[in-house]
Amino acid sequence: MRALVVYDSMYGNTEQVAQAIAAALEPDGSVRAVKVDQVSPQDLMGLDALVVGSPVQAWRPSKAIRAFLSDLPDKALAGVKAAAFDTRYKSRLSGSAADRIQKELRKAGCTIIAPAAAFIVIDSEGPLAEGELDRATAWAEQIRGAVTPAV
Repeated sequence: MRALVVYDSMYGNTEQVAQAIAAALEPDGSVRAVKVDQVSPQDLMGLDALVVGSPVQAWRPSKAIRAFLSDLPDKALAGVKAAAFDTRYKSRLSGSAADRIQKELRKAGCTIIAPAAAFIVIDSEGPLAEGELDRATAWAEQIRGAVTPAV
C-alpha cells in the first residue's frame, strides 16, 4: 500500500496521532507521516490512501492545512481512498477540522473510507487524553482494512 499521512501540529499532539496512524497503516514502516509544509507534489502521486489531520483552530483546520487542500486541483486525487482527523478539546464548541478536511478531499476526487475522527487534547498545548493514541491506532487499522483487500 502506498499511503501518506499529512498533518499540521502546533504542540506535537496532532503529530503524535499522525505517527500512530502511519505506524498502524503499514506496520513495516513504508507509510509516511509528513508535516504539511514538507509535502511535495511527488508525494501525492500514485497514492492508494491519504489521511489528513489538523488541530482545530478557530473551529476549522489550520491555515496550512486549508492552503494545502485548496491547492489540490478538482479531481486530482481521483481513486485515492482518504480519511480525515483532528485534535481538539472535548467541548462541542471546539468545531471540527476533520469534517471540513473531508469535504475538500471529496472535492479533490478522493473516496472517503472512514468517518472523520476527533482525538481529544486535555489543554491547549496538550497532552492528548489518555487512550487517544490507542484510538488512533484502532481507527487506522479500520482504514487499512478498507484499503487493502483481505487475503
